[in-house]
Amino acid sequence: MSFISSVRTLYLAWSQSTPLPILLDASATFQSWHTFNEDNGKWTRLHVQAPAEQNEPGLGTQHGKFTSREPLPQTLTLATWNVDGFGKHPEARTDGILSALQSLDHVPDVVLFQEVPHKALIYLLSNARVREGWILSEADDTNWAGVQFATLTMLSRARFKSFTSPGTLASAPCNPFSAGPVWRVKYPTRFKRDALCCDVFYHNTRIRLVNVHLDSLPIQPNQRPRQVEITASLIKHAGVDCGLVAGDFNPVSEEDASLVSENGLVDVWEMINPAEDGFTWGLEGSGEPFPPGRFDKVAVLGLRPKRIDVIHPGFVSEVEEPDERGPSESEDQHGALLGEHSLPWSDHSGLLASLDLINLRQ
Repeated sequence: MSFISSVRTLYLAWSQSTPLPILLDASATFQSWHTFNEDNGKWTRLHVQAPAEQNEPGLGTQHGKFTSREPLPQTLTLATWNVDGFGKHPEARTDGILSALQSLDHVPDVVLFQEVPHKALIYLLSNARVREGWILSEADDTNWAGVQFATLTMLSRARFKSFTSPGTLASAPCNPFSAGPVWRVKYPTRFKRDALCCDVFYHNTRIRLVNVHLDSLPIQPNQRPRQVEITASLIKHAGVDCGLVAGDFNPVSEEDASLVSENGLVDVWEMINPAEDGFTWGLEGSGEPFPPGRFDKVAVLGLRPKRIDVIHPGFVSEVEEPDERGPSESEDQHGALLGEHSLPWSDHSGLLASLDLINLRQ
């Protein structure tokens, strides 16, 4: 079995032009990016390819690292948010999170969502702002089979402008950013979770992004150490040791506190705001028996952290679920208001991180 697994990984790495580590207890399944096609009213698969990973004139890269000839470093802005797969009214709560992200002074280039329930997925796929402005890792609920929620990654079409029409990848010499492959890695887990991975490119330099929702609860044996080890290995095998792991790390055991550093990654919050708690969960007192904690993290390798902020959730009014006949034309798409009671967008706060795309090891 180990030999077959190794051969399969080598074949996938070759066929997808994507460097992958050989992991006997984890397997990769590639999928596609999608944009919304206004002509046919459907989310359409995008055929992407990695830029030739060789030096381009004037870029000033050497052995995958930026040199002094490289222009001033660009900044990649990333948001991560566990949207709460168990809360009521997921459409309205997801709308609140989406509106908050899109109202920022700088809309994130990349958004990583965890714990997305089926209703929230359908809402995102049908939302006009998402259809117009985002490239999605999902076009349907295929990856929701047998699970209550899953992860989803979104790329800003404003940043990744190489996509000019569905199904094509056009050259855009004035825009150094492009999207590469996207895939999921199934690793040891009690809760059918996986790592949603993708490669994006700055010029021809590969940057690997891994969206995670690590196993919950202090159950032994603890699966989180191996999950972080696997995701860190994915970044280290990206070719130039450049990328990040972000999402809900669920650090509920003592050994979880050091997993990021033990695997050679840099915790962006600890680097930028070492004296601040940065709690992202349990602030409303609903976390018993667990105290408030910094459950959500951005951990990087080969990227220079510039800034990171916590985005606390707002509230939505309690709403009535539409009946089987669906809402009338006069109703808001989220239902009719039921009074003054309100609920937070999520039991988690989000994180917004800005990263300079410059290799820390130069």
